[in-house]
This record gives sequence, structure tokens and C-alpha cells, in this order.
Amino acid sequence: MGSAIGAITGSTGVGKKAKRGMEAAGDKAQYKPWDVTGSYFGSADFDYENNKANYELSPELIQLRDMFMNQALGGVNETDIAQGQAIKDKGMSMFNEAYDRDISKVGSDYYSDLQSILAPERAKTEQRLSNNLFASGRMGQGSAAYEGGGYLNPERMEYLTSMNREDNQLAVESLSRARQERLSDMTTGMGYYGMGNDLRLQPYNDVYSLFGMGSGVEATGMKPFEMGMGLGNSAIQGQVAQAGLYGQGANAQYQTGAANAGAFTNLVGMGLGKG
Repeated sequence: MGSAIGAITGSTGVGKKAKRGMEAAGDKAQYKPWDVTGSYFGSADFDYENNKANYELSPELIQLRDMFMNQALGGVNETDIAQGQAIKDKGMSMFNEAYDRDISKVGSDYYSDLQSILAPERAKTEQRLSNNLFASGRMGQGSAAYEGGGYLNPERMEYLTSMNREDNQLAVESLSRARQERLSDMTTGMGYYGMGNDLRLQPYNDVYSLFGMGSGVEATGMKPFEMGMGLGNSAIQGQVAQAGLYGQGANAQYQTGAANAGAFTNLVGMGLGKG
């Protein structure tokens, strides 16, 4: 009975019309980004019905992207990797050799070498001293040695003491030189190790860098997306205002239709009462 009265009075039609008006207002208020074409970066399209979007780079950027990506996908240079590994291994070998080196033996070798170098000049100096002592008649002079064991010529004892001090200094310097050389060789070995490791990894870094360049170019395809969404954001306020007006109009139309339907219903009721 209610549906029949609604159809007779027109209230059902008014409600449906108001519903359609409200739905139209809601559609106008919906956020819709704009399709973008003509951008140097490419284009972007939005499919509102299926909630999809796609972009396409410009031909220039496609060429640039493919150049970087093809270089990256070409792989690494195995020869460079092998050379870097060889230098790295050599550096580690140098470090290990220096680390395990017998410092005492190396210092002793240095000391022996220095003694061999100094021996001829020392022999000449000792010969001149002996000749001088003999010529001056002082060869037979002597004094008791501090540690006992006889008498020594004072000048000859001074010479031997000087040689002994010099030998002690040479021994200390030889050992110090051995330590410094060991440290230097260890540092050099570590330098070659690091250099070789860098060379070994460089081909991989080159591929990664080229991939990053290609990815960066590909990422510029988002520019048209951003432009379209920015234009949609700029228009949304006007759309919301327009939707509000549509909604107000639909509501006003509904109120008027409902009032007319109510008046018609009263008239129908009065006529039935009189009958």
C-alpha cells in the first residue's frame, strides 16, 4: 500500500531523483588526477574505472636508460677482477712475510754487513796508530787493564774502547733498522692488499653505478605522475565546492518534491473522507 501511495503521490520519484543528484555530487567531489602528455620526461595515464595507472618515458630518455642498463647487464670484466685479486694476494703475502720475519737475524745481518764495510778502514787506522807508536818510541808504554789480564798501551786502549762504543751503536742501529724495515714492508703489503681489493671490486661498483644511472632515468617517469596528481590536487577544491552546490540543489529539489507530495496526499485523504 505504501509503495502504491508513493507511486501515486510522486514521493518515490522525488527520492530517486534526489539520490541520483547526491550520487552525481559525490562523483564530482572524487579526486581525479590528470593525464599528462607532451612532457619531456614522458606521459602518464590514469584509468579511474579499473584503478590503474601507467607511464611511458620519452624516446630520448628511453634511449638514455637503455644505454646505462645495457652496460650494467653486460656483466663485469673478469680480467680486471683477476688482476685485482692477484695484487690483493701479493699484498697479503708481503704482509705475512714481514710479520713472520726474524728481526734478530735481520739485525745481525745488517751488523755483519756494516762490519765488513768498515773493516778495511779500521785496519788502516789501526796500522797508522801502530806505526805512530813505534816511530815515537811509545809502543812499550802500558797500564794495567781494568779487568785485569795484563797491561795495555793507553792510546791503543782508547782506540779499542772507541771501536767498542761504535760497534754497540752499530748493533742498536742495525736492530732498529730491521724493525723499521719490517714495519714498512707490513704497511706496504697492506697497501697492496687494499689496492687489490679495490681493483677487484671496482667492476662490480661500475655495474652498480650504471644500474643506478639507468634506474635514475627510469625514475623520471614519475614526473608526469607527479604533474598529473598536482593538477588533480589543484582542481579538487573547486570540485568539492561544485559538489556541494550539486548536493544543495538536489536536497532543495527533494524538499520541494516532498512538500508537494505531502500536499497531494492530504488532498487525496480529504477526498476519500468525503466519499
